[in-house]
Amino acid sequence: MLRRDPSRPAGWLTGLSWSRRLQLASAGVAAMVLLWPVVDIAASTAWSHRGVDAGRLDAVVVLGSSLDAGKVTPLLDSRAQRAADLVEQAHDDGADPWVVTSGGVTGPTPFDAQPVSEAKALGDRLVALGVDPSRLLLEERALTTADNLAYALPLLTRTDPGVRRVAVVTSDGHVARVRLLLGQAIADGRVEDRYDVTFVGAWTPLADVRAAMLREVGLVAGQRAGTAVTSAVRQSQRWSGTSDPV
Repeated sequence: MLRRDPSRPAGWLTGLSWSRRLQLASAGVAAMVLLWPVVDIAASTAWSHRGVDAGRLDAVVVLGSSLDAGKVTPLLDSRAQRAADLVEQAHDDGADPWVVTSGGVTGPTPFDAQPVSEAKALGDRLVALGVDPSRLLLEERALTTADNLAYALPLLTRTDPGVRRVAVVTSDGHVARVRLLLGQAIADGRVEDRYDVTFVGAWTPLADVRAAMLREVGLVAGQRAGTAVTSAVRQSQRWSGTSDPV
């Protein structure tokens, strides 16, 4: 049986009290909770700029964002430019995808809402960039990112039941959260699990990078925590027999 040599110093943890060890463990868990969203967002941002086989696409969904006096902001214009380039690439490769712009009438309060919906402003910009109006669909109900996907994808299916391969265009730093929200929407039954979704990132304007990063880290962390809690509750219900298996 191996024994520790008493002449060798004990490990640094050995000399710590249990309360100190608990503090260090808690700090480690907190660091992981904060670090993981940063890693997830960074990886998703880089991955969203990969090449896309546009010739296979049935549709392109462009997510809305806040407007400025009814006009697209630089951040939203970047999404429009990326979507228009993707549609042009699809045409060059022999495809003719539908294009959905998603976003309702938003504003700080109902009393000073924007004069047009995000979908309408974004759609007008896409038409100006060369997108065929006859292939453009406006989804004007969504007020949140989760709504964007929950409303836009069913709209596509109602318009063309054959739609399967969809590119979702949003700002690159936003992709991690949108991917999580799509998974949640499928789990909740708001979106059918029938789509082959590709996430495509548009460059975030430099002036928006810091604010966007801080916002997304908090929201991705919250989304992951919420998903974990929901999964645990559903699992406990299945074990206890209080809900039907899903």
